[in-house]
Amino acid sequence: MKVDHHIIDRSSWDEINIDGWFKALIPPTWEVDDEDDVIIFDPEGFGELNITFLERTIGRSKRDVAGDIIAGWAEELDQYNGYEANIVKRSKEVLIVSAEFTADEPEGEVEFWRIFAVVGDKIALDINYSCDVEDKEREERVVEGIIDSIQLIGTGALPADDSEDKLG
Repeated sequence: MKVDHHIIDRSSWDEINIDGWFKALIPPTWEVDDEDDVIIFDPEGFGELNITFLERTIGRSKRDVAGDIIAGWAEELDQYNGYEANIVKRSKEVLIVSAEFTADEPEGEVEFWRIFAVVGDKIALDINYSCDVEDKEREERVVEGIIDSIQLIGTGALPADDSEDKLG
């Protein structure tokens, strides 16, 4: 997935900074809740981005860390086989890998999941976006624009409650 910057005009988007670890651009109608995990959403929208910080162990490749994040979601969603992970963005600072899943929910609904692994030198972000499967394309460009705008800063401190995972 490459974001076409001519289609997504982010000039009016707001910059957010989360705990000194990353910054991103979000549309002015979207909100951020960072009390526990970081959740980015449009109150009138269809889904939400949930972001978890992961400390990255030095010595493992960014690709391996991203693969672990995606594989963890495949296991969580009982989708061990048949998924494809794609590199969204690769630069010296960050690697972004994405995969898509659908899962049956207990209420009989089918949920769409788009997983993003954003891996930098010190931290990784495990980002998931979920919505009803029939709404999966409604916020796609906006979600891709937010993900594409993420910059890892890495100067913050991981929360002291030890709820963050460490990737191997």
